[in-house]
Amino acid sequence: MSLKWPRTLLGRNALLLIAAITISQVTAVLVFIIFVQAPRVKDAAALLAAQVTIIQRLLSALPDAERAGYVALLDGQTTPPAVPSSANESALFQPLAQYEVRRFLEEMKARLPTETTLRIQPGQPARLWVQLSMSGKPYWISLPVERSARYRGAWIAISVSAALNTLGVLLAILIHRHINRPLQQLAAAAERLGKGELPEPVSVAGPVEVSSVAAAFNDMTRALADIDATRALMLASLSHDIRTPLTKLRLSNAMPELAATRQASAERYIDDIDAIVQQFIDYARGGDGEDFRYADLNAMIEQLAADFIGLGQPFTLALAPLPPLSIRPVSMLRLLVNLMQNAALYGRVGLTVRTWQRERYVHVAVADDGPGVETSLLPLLKQPFRRGEPAAQPSSGTGLGLAIANRIAQQHGGSLELSLRPEGGFQAELRLPTRR
Repeated sequence: MSLKWPRTLLGRNALLLIAAITISQVTAVLVFIIFVQAPRVKDAAALLAAQVTIIQRLLSALPDAERAGYVALLDGQTTPPAVPSSANESALFQPLAQYEVRRFLEEMKARLPTETTLRIQPGQPARLWVQLSMSGKPYWISLPVERSARYRGAWIAISVSAALNTLGVLLAILIHRHINRPLQQLAAAAERLGKGELPEPVSVAGPVEVSSVAAAFNDMTRALADIDATRALMLASLSHDIRTPLTKLRLSNAMPELAATRQASAERYIDDIDAIVQQFIDYARGGDGEDFRYADLNAMIEQLAADFIGLGQPFTLALAPLPPLSIRPVSMLRLLVNLMQNAALYGRVGLTVRTWQRERYVHVAVADDGPGVETSLLPLLKQPFRRGEPAAQPSSGTGLGLAIANRIAQQHGGSLELSLRPEGGFQAELRLPTRR
């Protein structure tokens, strides 16, 4: 059966914390055994092996008659002790001490003659039995071995480890309760948004990673609300603006006295409807799908000025040399047309277009000597469906020309500023960066 990775973030982080704590503790124990305890065991085995070698030399130098008495003084005997073999004895010690006992016996055997036999007798204290062969006769010498107490607190260490793991899980729960609260709010808000409802802004409290997601969600919600509001306003404005030429077209068809000019009037009204629909399409499209290319802005302005001369609306040009700009040509042409058409429609006189470069920006100013607008209307003119006609002038257009121009300027990393000229008239100044 394969183990399943926890699905919740809390379960995964709790498991990782437990694994990290366990690995760190096991690593600490291994480092202690290998780099601290192992050298101590080796030194103790070397010391005891040296003592056994000295005892064997002293006993070997004694006469056979006296040797047995000295062996008895050392708690020795001539018969094998009734204790388990060294291979089984290590199992009598606590599990964490098995490695220490095994290394101790190996180090002892490495320093004594090959025929030497070692046995450990448990007790308080434990005793090490060493078989020595002297004059062809075996002798068993008993040496006390102080049993290590380092591992007698193994269960305490295990309990501390379990307590640390439990503490890690509790900390994970506390941390994730703090993290999950905004995530749950975000999930609930996203569910409401998916049902077509507009949720309240979610809290941006919490860690930076969570708060950044919540802030992005709030921005997205506001953007969707703006899109919905713009769509509703655009549909209402489209219905209102088309109704006027349609009414005129219906009246011209219903009045017999206008039969002579009916076709020309109908074509003019249809052109008005087409222009209105085209402006709505331009605003909805936004020009995002067009690629950037280097183009000559002055050449575009000169071409448009020539077209406006054909319409009886001449512009005075004052164009300074400009570097080629990376622009969306069709979108930029639409922006310039809207600015120049706005000046020709509402300013009518003193139409001028000036260009110049200042530091890292190119400037295009489209101005007129017309009546201008009220100062309070200037901040509103770049909003969709806002018109700034003087009171004496009848309403015309959709109120989208400057909104489209402003959006295109922002897409190019630039800006559009509207102002009233000190000498009278209105000015729209476009600022574009020379490099994107």
